[in-house]
Amino acid sequence: MTNKDKIKQLSIRFGLLGCFGLFLGLAISIVIESTNASVDGFLLFKKSISELGYYGHSQSALLLNGGLFFGSLCIALANLFALQVTKGWLKYPFWFSFSASFLALAVTGLFPLNVYHLHLHGLSYLFILVCFSSIAFMAYAIQIGWREVKLPLLLATICLCLNLSVFILPYAGFISAPLLTATYMDIIASSATLSPKPDLWWQALTQWGSDITLVLWVLSLLSWLKKS
Repeated sequence: MTNKDKIKQLSIRFGLLGCFGLFLGLAISIVIESTNASVDGFLLFKKSISELGYYGHSQSALLLNGGLFFGSLCIALANLFALQVTKGWLKYPFWFSFSASFLALAVTGLFPLNVYHLHLHGLSYLFILVCFSSIAFMAYAIQIGWREVKLPLLLATICLCLNLSVFILPYAGFISAPLLTATYMDIIASSATLSPKPDLWWQALTQWGSDITLVLWVLSLLSWLKKS
């Protein structure tokens, strides 16, 4: 086995471990909170991930935040290993920004909503960096041949749309915010005390959709990396 193969194996193993950690934290949180009698309706429509990680408010906060922190760190490390075994100079802006995205996600787990400003800073950087990573990957896909990475490219596009919607929808007139001056971050910050919540709370649904799609994107990249 060559040194390149060993690095590729490390990337795949750390990536899978990170995805498992994120999935386990999210899945257990959904199960625990769904059995809570105070949740009326489908959980993903009612509670944001930030709210589930709020200590003193959520029973699953420790598990969720642990999964976010350790899972994200593993994936960030996997991305840096992948950087060493992939081709093309456009890999640098993609893999570095992708690693930074997961460091920002790790920050949201390390500093939950209880640590108000640090959590919101991590969340803000996460949305911005995922948008940048998606665009960087599109450019990278063109360089290496987009047919090789059709599924990762599709998931990158979905991630870009979901994360851009956070900044665009409240101001485009398609979906109203509670206040004209209320940003996505303001609403997430007050999610633990916001009541009553709408039947379909788009802010929570966007955060869930973004994080789940991000994990699927990582898995598709690991599959591509294994075949390459």
